[in-house]
Amino acid sequence: MNEFNNEVWFVGAEMSPLVKAGGLGDVMGSLPKVLLKAGMNVKVVIPYYKKIISKNLIEIKETYPAGKVNFGEIPFEFGIKTGTAAGEIPIVLIEQNHFFDRDEVYGSHGGVCAYKDNLWRYALFAHGAVYAMRVLGVPLIAHTHDWSGGILPAVVRQTFGDKKIRMEGGAEGILNAKINKRVHANGLRPALVFTIHNLGYQGVYGMDDFYDIGLDFKYNSSESYEHFGTFNALKGGIKLSDAVTTVSPTYAGEITTPEYGFGLDGELRNLKEKGILKGILNGIDLDYWNPATDSFIGCNLNLKKDKYTLEDYGEWENFKLKNKKLLFSKIGLEAKAAKNGRSLPLIGIVSRLTEEKGINEFLNALFNWNDFPFQAVILGSGKDYIEEKAAYLAKIYKDKVFTLTGKYDEALSHKIYAASDIFVMPSKFEPCGLSQMIAMRYGCAIAAGDTGGLHDTVSDIANEAEKKPSGILIKHKDANGIAWALNELYNIYAFNKDKWSGIVINSANKHFGWDDSAKIYENLYYDIIDK
Repeated sequence: MNEFNNEVWFVGAEMSPLVKAGGLGDVMGSLPKVLLKAGMNVKVVIPYYKKIISKNLIEIKETYPAGKVNFGEIPFEFGIKTGTAAGEIPIVLIEQNHFFDRDEVYGSHGGVCAYKDNLWRYALFAHGAVYAMRVLGVPLIAHTHDWSGGILPAVVRQTFGDKKIRMEGGAEGILNAKINKRVHANGLRPALVFTIHNLGYQGVYGMDDFYDIGLDFKYNSSESYEHFGTFNALKGGIKLSDAVTTVSPTYAGEITTPEYGFGLDGELRNLKEKGILKGILNGIDLDYWNPATDSFIGCNLNLKKDKYTLEDYGEWENFKLKNKKLLFSKIGLEAKAAKNGRSLPLIGIVSRLTEEKGINEFLNALFNWNDFPFQAVILGSGKDYIEEKAAYLAKIYKDKVFTLTGKYDEALSHKIYAASDIFVMPSKFEPCGLSQMIAMRYGCAIAAGDTGGLHDTVSDIANEAEKKPSGILIKHKDANGIAWALNELYNIYAFNKDKWSGIVINSANKHFGWDDSAKIYENLYYDIIDK
């Protein structure tokens, strides 16, 4: 007899600040935190990356007997540990040193050079998470993410059965942490929620790999993981889940089209028609990303208020200048001034350096500038040729450009947000994007591709109906389009201080916290266990 606890389990490969490779880590660290504060019963399940997770960020309280799974004829044991993360979030760690005691999460260069055994790694993680459910009590909701979580729905179903648990008499309020509710049921499974953070990464492998990851043969079908003769972890995850979400409303529509669907647009259109697919905008942790209290930056904002006015622009200008000076002192740049004596605007980039992020076109735009009227700081890792091109730009404009590539530096990212005047995200597609939300919180004007979550969050100065613009949305995301957007923002910065101050204040007033979206998720959870 299965024992269900009135809990929601977030099961994913990352969780900030413990381990982060991208936006998934931010969501896994911030959304559960908000739901806990709202009174919900939440746990987060991640692999135990011993070399990556700082010991001072976790407190391990209990260790449980090891579990085992056979991959083909090879048995793998794994451990289960429970405790808290960052002092407040209940966590479950799946321990398997061969797979997870490594220097990187997915592979080198931010996962661009992926580990060859990633399918095995995250298949074991799925088996470990389900074993933890048997040991600790089965949650009512299992919420997993991206292709690395795509195997979990199959392991849940083959372990507990295909029939989803339903709370007779209504589910409202049942997930409250103050209620010690346990349900005993046989042949029932948790409700399954799957979030797509980036459809471009699907976990595609040869079908021969299917037989080595501990899944029942019935999942080798077009109704689960088989996709045109390949094993597709993300496709199986969405097909076997009860609800599928994306990380912004616009992206939920985009992925049902051939242009953005990456071969799964047909499946996603079907899910949308059935009411299973919906877009819920991501948020950021407003306590962690707070210019007034941020411990990573050298100078905090003196204004402690939720809403700013144009009268506050002087404080924001002072905040930017001081943090620019401190950043430049750290990285070895000297602030340059334009002919009118005003400092050149600082462009900030914190990004994966890959094709879909538009960074190659952005670099081309800067190379083509005859009189380079900016300074720029670029932080990120990704494709070798883009990293090398960024380094070459810094070599040419050594007094104006600084690049740090090949790794992510959390402290430096905060300093870049605080110092930058213009933050650039020229993405060709962007499921949600968190960097633009963070940058606006720190008073940056945004230049971003007009796509996905960028469209949902950046108010465009080119839109005549927009009364509170925070930047420019780039329609033509090539080098010329990016150069045009930067030139527009430069002209406002250099020659129209009134308009520039308005953009800064508008950006700073955009608070993309989790409260509204967390409530939507809470309603989604209750909806799927009430049916």
